[in-house]
Parts: sequence; structure tokens; C-alpha cells
Amino acid sequence: MSKLISTLTVGMAAAVATLLTTVYAQETTSTDEKKLLEVPASNFMVRPFKVSDFQMEIGLLSAFFLYFLLWSRGKSTNMTRANHWLQGQIEYFQQQFALVGDNKSNKLVKDGPADFLLYTTGRRNVQFGHWWFKMKKRNDMLTLFTTTVLSKFTSTKPSVDRMDVTLQLDKNLPEKFVFAVIRKDLAADLHKKRFDLNRVGKIASSKLLSDEYNVYAETQKLADTILTTTKMTEWLKNKAPGRLEHLILSSLPAEEPIMYDNDNHMSLSLSFLMPEGKDVDTLDPFVELACQIPDVLQQLRLPADVKTKINKNREDLLKEFSKKKAADRAEELAKKKAEAKRAEEERIKKLSPAEQRKWEEKERARTMKKQMKRRKV
Repeated sequence: MSKLISTLTVGMAAAVATLLTTVYAQETTSTDEKKLLEVPASNFMVRPFKVSDFQMEIGLLSAFFLYFLLWSRGKSTNMTRANHWLQGQIEYFQQQFALVGDNKSNKLVKDGPADFLLYTTGRRNVQFGHWWFKMKKRNDMLTLFTTTVLSKFTSTKPSVDRMDVTLQLDKNLPEKFVFAVIRKDLAADLHKKRFDLNRVGKIASSKLLSDEYNVYAETQKLADTILTTTKMTEWLKNKAPGRLEHLILSSLPAEEPIMYDNDNHMSLSLSFLMPEGKDVDTLDPFVELACQIPDVLQQLRLPADVKTKINKNREDLLKEFSKKKAADRAEELAKKKAEAKRAEEERIKKLSPAEQRKWEEKERARTMKKQMKRRKV
């Protein structure tokens, strides 16, 4: 029996050895075949490059180069137009203001490729003036095209060359009030956004102006007085028709203040379209108007009934903001009390049970004393 087992063991060992030998031989053969299939790098065929292989890259670079050229040309055009307009006004500006531009003799300050600022100061009845050139986005053709399309179908303002002027007038001007002339298509939105117009500006009628403008003032008599004394209708009808967007005289802030105490200085806000063609190099009538209004206001004396109405409007504002101030103060006190109570509760939680019982007894005694005082009263 033992001989049989030995014979079987030897046979199995021989079979396993034969199998392993066969597998190793196959793997060696396979590896040799793989090595035989390797091809040297020098045998690869490389196709020469063609221009058509870089069509996308060429297209992108061409588009970028074209956009850069248009951007540079638009920026240059805006600067040229702004300088041309200024050349027609510079002599008059220098007559009216002691300082035109900055101390370095730079007249226009660039605030981007389409925005420029002219600073003026040193004139009677005027503290300083900011003359903002808001040019078309000629440097950004996509934005210009989009704005042009949207302006035809929505309330978006069309892209035009405009001038936005803000003059801060002398604090010693005798009268303070709110008055505005606004182009009708812009009137509702501007009246809603501005604090001064929204609170005290009432729609007024005027036969002196065309129907394309809305007039706002604190009283009808105030509107008639300002239109007559400033001779504003002469500019709007004869000297520069159709170019005014808004003219606002106000002693109240344009944005709602945190707190109102009294009127500040008067300010003049003027927005108008820049002229086209040959009129660009001539003195702009709106520059004359902006410089003459402060002198007219220095001589202005309002009737007693108009002053009474203006004072009543200011008293109403004071009452409104006083209530708001009281409400804010009450809210702040309530917040402080809540924080103190929360801090006290956190402190009590950290006390031992015996200390908490003593605290509760003191609170009961304090509550009882308060109730007794109320009963006596």
C-alpha cells in the first residue's frame, strides 16, 4: 500500500513539474514575441504642419486683435470729443473759476475709457463743481450694441454723449428750496429715486415750458418764480432745445439720510446731451446757464407764503425723523435689555443650587415690593 502511495506522489509531482515548465515556456515565448513587435521611433511617419491645423487659434487671435483695435479707437474717439467740447468752453471756464482742472494743469481726469472729470472751484456763490463727461461706450462695441437695442424696447437709457454737472453752492445763499425740471420720459423714475423730490417735490404746471418736460417744486408759486427769475425757458426753447435731461435745485440730499436736522447747502444738478457737429467747439448754452443760476439765487427773495410752505415741509421732515430716531433708540434699549437678561441667566446657571435658591428669593422679594408700590399708587 505504501508503495502505491509513493508511486502516486511521484507521478503527481512529475505532472506538476511538467505543467509549470510548459507555462513558463509559453510566457517566455509570448514575451519574446512582444519584444519582436516593438518598432523604433525613427520608423514613425510625421505629417508636416499645415495652416489649416491652427484655424481655431488663428480665429481667436484675429478676433482678439480686432477687439483691441476697436477698443483703442473707441477710447481715442471719446477722448477727442471730450477735448473738442472743452476747447469751446475753456476760456469761459477760466473767466468764471479761479481753478479749472487740478494743480498740475491737467484739465480732464480720465476715469475709464468713456468717463472724464473736470473739476472747477474758486467762484462767488459756488464752492466747487464736478463736470462729468459720460461718453458713449465706443470702446466696448458689444455693450454699445446691446444698449442701443434695449433702449428701443425697454426703459434703458440710450447710449449718448452726455454731461452730468454737480455744483455745490455757497452755504450763505439766502433761500433754500427744492425745484426741478425733468424730461418727461425720465421724470417718474428720477422722482421716485431721489429723496428730495420724493418727499417735498410736487408736480407743477407751467405754460412757459413745452410738454416734453415735467416741473416739480414745493409750491406752484415757487415753480413760477424760479422759471421767471432764472430765464430758464429761454435756454430750453431757443438756445438748446431738446438737449436737457434734468435740472434740479435742492437744499435736501438726493439720497435718504440716516438723520435729518436741517437743510444743507443748495446744490445744482444738471444733465444734458452734448452737442453734435460744429456746435461741439462753441460755447455751450448750458455752461452759461449753470454759471448764471448761482448769481440769480443770491439775489432771490421768495414771497412769505412760499417760505411758510417750505418751513412746513421741513417741520414735517423733522417730526418724521424724530419719530424714527425715538424708535431706533427704543429698539436699541430693548436690545441692550435682552442682552443683559441673557447674560444674567447664563450667570445664574453657573451658580450652585443653594445660591440659585437665594437669588430666586431675592427676585421674589423685589417683585413683591414693585407690586406693593403699584397698589399704593
